[in-house]
Amino acid sequence: MRSPVRFAPVLAVACVLYAVVVAPRARGLPLYAGRTGLMCASCHFDPNGGGPRNEFGFAFAKNRHALAPDTGGAWKDLDLTNRVGDRMPVYLGLNQRFMLLTTRGITSRNIDDFAFFNMENGLHVAFQPHRRLTLVYTLDAFSNLSGVAAGSGGPFRSKEAFGMIGGFPGDAYIKVGRIRTPFGLRMDDHTVATRNAFIDASGGPAFMPYDVRESDMGFELGADKGGFFGRAAFTNGHAAEFGSDPYAEAKTVKLGYNHPWFQSAVSLYDDFDKFGSDPFQRTTRWGAYGLTHWRDVVVLGEWAAGTDRADLDGGTHNLLAWYAEADYAPRRWVNVRARYDYLVADRSSDLALREESTYRRYALEGELLPVPFAELRWTLRYIDPRASSVADDRQAYLQMHFSY
Repeated sequence: MRSPVRFAPVLAVACVLYAVVVAPRARGLPLYAGRTGLMCASCHFDPNGGGPRNEFGFAFAKNRHALAPDTGGAWKDLDLTNRVGDRMPVYLGLNQRFMLLTTRGITSRNIDDFAFFNMENGLHVAFQPHRRLTLVYTLDAFSNLSGVAAGSGGPFRSKEAFGMIGGFPGDAYIKVGRIRTPFGLRMDDHTVATRNAFIDASGGPAFMPYDVRESDMGFELGADKGGFFGRAAFTNGHAAEFGSDPYAEAKTVKLGYNHPWFQSAVSLYDDFDKFGSDPFQRTTRWGAYGLTHWRDVVVLGEWAAGTDRADLDGGTHNLLAWYAEADYAPRRWVNVRARYDYLVADRSSDLALREESTYRRYALEGELLPVPFAELRWTLRYIDPRASSVADDRQAYLQMHFSY
């Protein structure tokens, strides 16, 4: 095993504690929520973020991720909207990510992988006839021909489709349909340790028991009051609607507090499989996150753990994951990020097995917005397994992200 950067884990822990406890003086993507002190619902129709933007969120994107208008240069007179009209309150949005990915083992002199691919192509539509009713629909295509051959229903599919009734006391709402599970932060990067993790692409296990890029069927209740917010969802989870296991048993709860200086929350996810048709009868995850900002710096982090209980012998499989990152944005069109991820895919009592299941990832990343609605992203990543028998890995990518 090769020695990691010795002090990186200590600095990462300090970042998380800083985000949750210190809350310094003030002057989304979780990054943008941390930078502005606003909740995700300020920019998105979905209270948990993601999907189509409202008019405020569209202006934030038009201003190249800034609250203040872009008053200088070529974009000062850019006059656009995502709303069709007052008597036709339809909001349109687009999302496409095109990537060049390359990987190389630490002992290899040759590149192992080098390929272009579409991460996603999304068309967002939101209809809001009045402030108490919102309908959201996202049509997405991963351009995965193998998925078509596997009978996934074709390359185009509905990623999110829900109706939301709001305006109740305490800014309460109910959301029904195909929704994203409201566990923790809705991250733009699904490979962080506390989500799908960073070894799932190479055949390793994910941390969450479901693919965080996908939605689930069910309903969600939520409310916001005096800075406090809560979310509770009941969804299918592992249950198949018309299959041999039709009992929905997935529950998700998130409770948190948001202040202009910081935001933090705790989450719980529990999915019980009554028929035991899956490898595990019960999957449980719990976690906590915090984020804050100081001038041009945003710090955020999340810690999570979980247990999978076997359906036959009563055995358990424990997991642990956390990450911390710091972002620096000296200009509205530039952001640089340093992130540390830590994953224990199996906290077995067998020390050798636990060591083979422990991974660390160091990442240096950045985003450039040369023009509104077009973002160039880049990443340099180093995956460091704790076990010397597991090969290290280095990754790099360039990604064009177009959104409207």
